[in-house]
Amino acid sequence: MSVLINVDAQVINAGVAGNTSTDLLARIERDVISLNPDLVIVMVGTNDMLNSKKMASYKTYASNLSEIVRKLKQNSAQVILMAPPPVDSVFLFERHDRKLFHEIPNVKLDSVRQIITRIAKKEQVGYIDIYQKFLNLNLPQHNQDLFIMNPQNSGYRDGVHPTALGYHFIAENVFQFLQKNKLFEKGDKVLCFGDSITFGSKVKGSGTAEGETYPAYLQQLIEKYLNHEK
Repeated sequence: MSVLINVDAQVINAGVAGNTSTDLLARIERDVISLNPDLVIVMVGTNDMLNSKKMASYKTYASNLSEIVRKLKQNSAQVILMAPPPVDSVFLFERHDRKLFHEIPNVKLDSVRQIITRIAKKEQVGYIDIYQKFLNLNLPQHNQDLFIMNPQNSGYRDGVHPTALGYHFIAENVFQFLQKNKLFEKGDKVLCFGDSITFGSKVKGSGTAEGETYPAYLQQLIEKYLNHEK
């Protein structure tokens, strides 16, 4: 039975903590294209905009993301771009120098969302606005909500990375998009490409499609759906 389930749905976690769009572009051949995925879900931009040691311009980010999409399309993979979730700036500024930010962090992420929207439309690929999904729930709420890591829900003064519940929320939205648009079928290989949010930092199964990462929850949802369809 386990063999059949693995054939039904294979979700691969190709997230690497700390990655920027430049990093994704540098490893796309090795970590993505060489695996011949049917579908690639790309979420990147948090480090480009908010990591004070790795900040990139909007122009560089847009250029990198466009090139990532083109390379994936050239290798016949379906592509979905996903906007990263908003952050709690209070905790973010405990790790990164506020003086280096000329714009509010979530304003920068909103600008990234607009760039992703334009590229998705131009390249005619899928788009999931996770940023807006979090905003719709008034997230994050400083040291109160259950979706973005904070001392109350996880013991971490984080403000950026989702909790297990937050990762499940991302996976549910991805699954609903895939199902609605009929973007997966039995035997497909789905690859999740991104930074630490895809990697699943600080939760069980980090770097895998097992445990509490969003790729792990996505694997479970796809398996459940396909097994129900049998």
